[in-house]
Amino acid sequence: MKTETINQVMQGYIDSHELAGGALHVFSEAETIFRGKWGLSDIEATRSVEYDSIFRLMSMTKPIVAAAVMICAERGLIDIDDPVSHYLPEFADMQVNHDPKYANGPDVLKRIPLLIPFFNISKVKTKPASRDITVRDLLSHSSGMQQGTVSLLSLLKGLPQFGSLREEVSYFAAQPLDFDPGTGTGYSPLAGFDVLGYLIECVSGTRLEGFVRTEICDPLEMFDTGFFLSEERQKRLVKVYKRHAGSLKDVTGTKNDVAGAMHQKAISFEHGCGGMYSTLDDYSHFAQMLLCEGSYKGRRILQPETVRMMRSEAPLVHLEPEPGFVWGLGMKIRQNPEKGGSPATAGTYGWSGAFGTHFFISPIDRLGVVFMTNRADLEGSGSYISKRIEELVFEGD
Repeated sequence: MKTETINQVMQGYIDSHELAGGALHVFSEAETIFRGKWGLSDIEATRSVEYDSIFRLMSMTKPIVAAAVMICAERGLIDIDDPVSHYLPEFADMQVNHDPKYANGPDVLKRIPLLIPFFNISKVKTKPASRDITVRDLLSHSSGMQQGTVSLLSLLKGLPQFGSLREEVSYFAAQPLDFDPGTGTGYSPLAGFDVLGYLIECVSGTRLEGFVRTEICDPLEMFDTGFFLSEERQKRLVKVYKRHAGSLKDVTGTKNDVAGAMHQKAISFEHGCGGMYSTLDDYSHFAQMLLCEGSYKGRRILQPETVRMMRSEAPLVHLEPEPGFVWGLGMKIRQNPEKGGSPATAGTYGWSGAFGTHFFISPIDRLGVVFMTNRADLEGSGSYISKRIEELVFEGD
């Protein structure tokens, strides 16, 4: 890994208006290997990105929530192989899509424009699910919840406005699954981890924000990380940009900001799917804890065997969301990097966010990487910038 090359590549993204700004941290168990920041957090105000700039994590919230679930499991509050209905009765006796018109398949995106004008979820043909959803299913994106044609159509039609996390979870419990639990896979962007967040609240007796704060953020010294921002922290929140006609347009507070649903002023409850904020250094503390198999500065957050479980293939049958990838427990794992065209070493795991945040850990190389930026149309692990960062780290040029 060449420091000069990293700086050149990242500054190139700034100069070509592909990023407003960003920050990168590469570290081992004991020390920083590289730490850099580039560009602006607010173009109009010419405010630079700093190491304490606050970014929207989006789906990089999910690994933190997964860690919280596993803390509950270690304490005997849940068993990840229990049916979710054991804790949340509304998830008993769920229905699954059985309508040929809305069959899942690789051509679903092509069929969506033809289906959406006539879609009515109350008229979808269903059958009883073959078994209940388990906690493991939710953690490993194999529950069938919000992972196929019917759910995509519902999302495009628009979700109701929810007044509480309980109200949202009850809504998802009443929707048909896209496939029988444990038989398929696909990314569950909202439902799965919001249900897990509510599950944590129910078994712990504590709001998700409070549980994550007490059990993860405070012991990891992640003092600028959370679901809600104080007035002081809002001043350090980076703007969200979208690339348009070769330049960057500020879309903060618009429908492009936080997937059009979770604006800072509108948040009334915690979204475990993607509602957290953090800084480069804060999230690096979380990633370093995982790299050190559950420990940070001598403080034990998770047991080593729990971390190893999180970074191992989790579904009870082999499921590949993408070539070479498998799901862990709240983690995406490069089981066969060559198959996926990645330079990463086998077993590298992590997560990404829709606004370009990206982190990964290589157990073989004993290193961790956290990248922060906020561009609304960049996507996560599939973005070209995330891939380039992996190349710079693993190939060194």
